[in-house]
Amino acid sequence: MISRRGSMLALALISSLLAFAPAMARTVTDQLNRTVTVPDKVERIVVLQHQTLDILVELGAADRIVGVLRTWPKLIPGLDKYAPQLAGLPTPGDLSTANVEEVLKLKPDVVFVTNYAPPAMIEQMTQAGLPVVAISLSKGEGVEAPKLNPTFADDDTAYGEGLKIGVRLIGDIVGKRERADALLDYAFAQRKQVEDRVAPIPDAERVKLYMANPDMNTYGSGKYTGVIMKRSGGVNIAAGVRGATKVSMEDVLAWNPQVIFVQDRYAPVADEIRKGAAWQHVDAVENKRIYITPEYVKPWGYPLPEALALGELWMAKKLYPERFADIDMQKQADAYYTQFYGQAYTGSN
Repeated sequence: MISRRGSMLALALISSLLAFAPAMARTVTDQLNRTVTVPDKVERIVVLQHQTLDILVELGAADRIVGVLRTWPKLIPGLDKYAPQLAGLPTPGDLSTANVEEVLKLKPDVVFVTNYAPPAMIEQMTQAGLPVVAISLSKGEGVEAPKLNPTFADDDTAYGEGLKIGVRLIGDIVGKRERADALLDYAFAQRKQVEDRVAPIPDAERVKLYMANPDMNTYGSGKYTGVIMKRSGGVNIAAGVRGATKVSMEDVLAWNPQVIFVQDRYAPVADEIRKGAAWQHVDAVENKRIYITPEYVKPWGYPLPEALALGELWMAKKLYPERFADIDMQKQADAYYTQFYGQAYTGSN
């Protein structure tokens, strides 16, 4: 029979051994097909990609973020309304740069970066002992995986499947897989109702769209923006160019879009177009069909669950209001934001 004193000594010895035992770890495969060892329990996260930052907030893991990319307020404005703890966090890097010493000071269990982060940046952090996980939200193979402007055989499939892989990977790493699955189920169910309603529209009757970014930049093929346009029943007139690129006024005049969309983060561009002399004979300007996307549309180069759940629906409703007359976007946004951001949507529609 073990005495009380003996039991206490045994417990003390076990506690001491556990204190010095290495933390349990596991390996994951990121979206650059790299094998990365991460702790079983991730409590401290550095995020150097804005899409992953948004997903972490939606997964309910914002309280574990200890460092963020420097430009997140510009790239994803309004996120701090739903995760106020992001304001004032250290900014040890950005999409393409990282101060390794500053990252190390934050003692992260994992560092999320974008797939097109420079290989030297990823290698430097890895050599410093940091678990670096690259997220693309697209299914790029081989040389296409690390590209900012990849080429896919099928953009829709590449982004749809890549989004599932990316969100589940993030969910697995932070212990939120069940919520990640719920997020994806919601997004793809919403996408389906848009698909069903726009499917009967003949190709010849589909609206021609243009995404106006600053300084005559736009998104061509190979980006999620083209997918959201097509999914909403529209046609991206810039599909003949690749990626995020600059076009000319002559190009736009020749394409003559019927609708122009401007991302909320670039809202001043809408007024520049409305007032610009060169734009006055473009159909979208003549017919006053220039729309600034709400925060939740996120028609970026890479997809987000919110874009599928709300963005494609909002865009389709703008293009074909009669087909979506029964849809109240405020109610749609409130339902999504309440479930995944923890409060009703507070932005514009």
